[in-house]
Amino acid sequence: MAARTLPLPQKNSGLRPADLRRDMPGIAALMEICFADTLDHHLAQEMRMLSNSGLLSWFVGAVAPSWQFGFVWVEEGRIVGNISTQPSEYDSRTWLIANVAVHPDYRRRGYARALTEAATRLAQEQHGVRVLLQVNRNNTDAHRLYEGLGFASLTLRTTWQRQRSAEPGAIPLPGVELRPARADEWPIEFEFAVKHRPEGYNWPKPLRRGDWRPSLWRAITQFFNGQREERWVAVETTTGNIVGNARLELGSGAKDQIGFLIRPDWAGRLERPLLAVALRRLSRRYLPLYIDHPADEAEAPLRELGFKSLQTLIWMQKDFL
Repeated sequence: MAARTLPLPQKNSGLRPADLRRDMPGIAALMEICFADTLDHHLAQEMRMLSNSGLLSWFVGAVAPSWQFGFVWVEEGRIVGNISTQPSEYDSRTWLIANVAVHPDYRRRGYARALTEAATRLAQEQHGVRVLLQVNRNNTDAHRLYEGLGFASLTLRTTWQRQRSAEPGAIPLPGVELRPARADEWPIEFEFAVKHRPEGYNWPKPLRRGDWRPSLWRAITQFFNGQREERWVAVETTTGNIVGNARLELGSGAKDQIGFLIRPDWAGRLERPLLAVALRRLSRRYLPLYIDHPADEAEAPLRELGFKSLQTLIWMQKDFL
């Protein structure tokens, strides 16, 4: 969403830094217009709540902003364009861009280009070495814009959603045992993820050993955040080797998430059994379930198990070095 104010001049029309305390109502309205088909329902509710609460907007903007920086384009006091940016939580040299939006009545005037250039320039001034963003595969105009600004396409990822419904039956697969991962298996799981992860897996968060190693501090943090994590592995019975894994992230807010990896020689056979196990584990949960997965992969089993494709995004990157 919006941003902490930057030390740049304010104007009634044109490009200026975003101020969450003042701009939230206009940004919320713009987001709902521009992203009506993909904006998360719970996020839209949150934005409307913030836009109607001056005190809460001030608190979020001053103390706990969702995005640290951003810019808006204003026409006669009305916000018609927005962009959000901040350094990655995991690497201050990597900057992220999101929420690039221009009101339909004001498009093709160069506003999106100006907003993106401002965010990119800020990242570079703050010693960033790269900028990452996502663009819908169907948004060819935006894709061409970013290419023209020096961004290169890295990968395609599809977001899938499944509303709660009847759990699937077990899907046995000869030669494979599906079971919870043991605590002492985390180094093997980590190395499996390093070897077989596709571009964009758990990204822009890098794979770190500490995120796979069980610890009391992580357990306490997840408990107080209302979160829980489960990991399942698919083990080849003849060799004892891991050939697939699934990571279940159970949230306390708007959604649960699943991520899964499969060794290439088991692709096409392991997806259904692995997903069925995860869905059976989550059958008593009431939150919608999301999966982010490489585009055009595992589509048949996902659809058969009740998932619906929401959008496919192109990950793009611009390097400054």
